[in-house]
Amino acid sequence: MDSTNVSKLWQGWTPPEGLNRSWPRPVSLTARGILIYVLSVLFLVAGAAGAVWLAGQAQREQALSRQMAADGRQIQGEVTRLWRGGGKSPDYRVAYKFTVDGQDHTGHATIRPAYWESLGLQQPIAIRYLPSDPSHSFPAANPPGPMPYWLPFLLGGFFGACGIWMPFTVRRQRRLLEGGRPAPALVTRLRKWNTREGVQYTVYYQFSLPDGGVTKGRASGQRKPTPEGSVICVLYDPDNPRRSAPYPLCMVKLAAN
Repeated sequence: MDSTNVSKLWQGWTPPEGLNRSWPRPVSLTARGILIYVLSVLFLVAGAAGAVWLAGQAQREQALSRQMAADGRQIQGEVTRLWRGGGKSPDYRVAYKFTVDGQDHTGHATIRPAYWESLGLQQPIAIRYLPSDPSHSFPAANPPGPMPYWLPFLLGGFFGACGIWMPFTVRRQRRLLEGGRPAPALVTRLRKWNTREGVQYTVYYQFSLPDGGVTKGRASGQRKPTPEGSVICVLYDPDNPRRSAPYPLCMVKLAAN
């Protein structure tokens, strides 16, 4: 659609109540905006606590691996169960038992598919165990790898980055509602998405600026469909009109006078 036709949307159009206030408009958080901040704090705490715990776990696994290599002994055990975990990429698992100094011990492990297929119920299996604590054992032909030292920092950094990033999404909407300019926009396209949270929509739209130029925009994650050809209200950044969003916004709202 050309700029002339889009500019005609302004004829007789008035912005929703409250958007004609002077800038900056008073803004408050919606329930979703508050939830984002709460989740941000939880992500930061979980990232820090998880990294500390996983780092300790990695150290314990590395120490056990060294101890097993130095002091571990091998013994013949017996396969008691073979099964596969669920999912698109199932785990191959084995349960076994073995006897040390007249006492029976059991264990289980996830092993390679080829090794799993070579085993059978009640057949012998070589087990490596720690004499000081036979509860620590594994199939000798498939030793487990200890957790790498870098993994706790990677996971902790990921959760921390999410916790830092999430409030920025709220702040972008806050700045847009505080100082954004309202404009009528024409919905040019609507796409439907099936997600785990349910059906969502992406809305594509065009709107004209006071100087006559036409700007395009889109908004993802919309819960309600907006038919093509509909006229909606959008808020845009006067310094960068490409930054726009349909009104009302989901994480901030106009504060009461």
